[in-house]
Amino acid sequence: MNVLLVYLPFCTPASPPYSITQMRSFLDVNCEANVSVLDLNVMFHNLQFPTWKAYFRAGDFSDYEENVKEFRKKSSAIYSTNNKNVVQGEKPGFFDELLRGIRERKPDIVAFSIVYSSQAFWAKALLDELKDVTTVIGGPCVNDKLKADHHFINEIEFLEFLRGEKVDHESLKFDVIPDFSVYNLEDYFTPAAVIPIKTSTTCFYKQCTFCSHYANLPYKEYDLELIEKTIVKSGARYFFLIDDMIPKKRLVELGKIMKEYDVKWTCQLKPTKDLDEETMKQLFDCGLRMVIWGVESGCQRVLDLMKKGTVKEDVADVLAASHKVGVANVCYVMFGFPSETKQEFMETIEFLEENQEAVDLISPSVFGLQHGTPIYNDPDSFGIINVVEEERTVLEPKVSYSVASGLSNMEALTLKKKMKSRLNSINKYPATMNFFRGHMLWKVENNL
Repeated sequence: MNVLLVYLPFCTPASPPYSITQMRSFLDVNCEANVSVLDLNVMFHNLQFPTWKAYFRAGDFSDYEENVKEFRKKSSAIYSTNNKNVVQGEKPGFFDELLRGIRERKPDIVAFSIVYSSQAFWAKALLDELKDVTTVIGGPCVNDKLKADHHFINEIEFLEFLRGEKVDHESLKFDVIPDFSVYNLEDYFTPAAVIPIKTSTTCFYKQCTFCSHYANLPYKEYDLELIEKTIVKSGARYFFLIDDMIPKKRLVELGKIMKEYDVKWTCQLKPTKDLDEETMKQLFDCGLRMVIWGVESGCQRVLDLMKKGTVKEDVADVLAASHKVGVANVCYVMFGFPSETKQEFMETIEFLEENQEAVDLISPSVFGLQHGTPIYNDPDSFGIINVVEEERTVLEPKVSYSVASGLSNMEALTLKKKMKSRLNSINKYPATMNFFRGHMLWKVENNL
């Protein structure tokens, strides 16, 4: 039986996909099927944007901001046209070529990993065409508009389907090594591909009220030996630990592995006071070059409402310590959290300005209400009223809401736009690098 795991087009590829790589490794050691992977996202972009691929691969990032703005304008227009074509029952660009890529592998089962909502458009187009093979969908952004033969929630359900029987969990091998060597890393739109590594099943903190990532999964750390083998097997020099956050003790252990192989890496962390200058220096010496911090707000009341578990003054100290030892700081900031006032919005702007010496790039967003989050499940406690879900043709319903007090979603969006120049004046790296974190890691390490 030939099983093909497919990753669908959605954005510029700087890294090979984690989801289907991990799934392939798990299925390989737990069933007898012949399992392969196909990254249609990188295939589409190689066909659609060969000139831009050459630019990003070359690593000459002079005039980066101007070039990336032009690229994003063109690519966004193409994505939009393709999505509209699917909604109207027409084929997106390079559809036949991507379909051929699937058929050439002669699969009996085609399984689509839908990690981002925009991948639903390509999923629908291909599902409508692939009526002669068994189709499977899975991932966090599956919705009921996508009609496949099967929808599985996790790898166990998929494995049981492939084996045709219930499985004894204790007999399964979960400690597997994701094999990124199955991809041609030179296909990706970056001077050196950044390999994604997940070091645990989910977030250990599990309390942020706006987050849906942790769902109901138990927290389990993956074996350090397996992570080490993943690094070695990939043959790569740049890595992104994609966990939402990592405890300090674990982070130091991971750093020691990275140091042994002289690789450079980035990760996402919560700015808590245990990440002091000594710790950050140790991590820098282990190859850590950039951290994406969950700052979220410069207002303590809003941080407490988010249940971030951070203290505003500690956040400033952590950023300063990280900057002092040479680690680049990217700051996630979320405006418009329900009940946030204009004054509190401006408190965040002022916090960033006061600490701008230690801030390398701001990654700003505006709060959006999402299914599966504590705030969605208990809107009254956050002053959310009039939740409306608007049906869409391909995507999941669009969620909108009103608030009893504070800035509305539209007011927050308008104010964020008004503050754009103030935010950009703090950045030491092009704002467009928020779309290409791999480019920033490369630039930080190579002092470009």
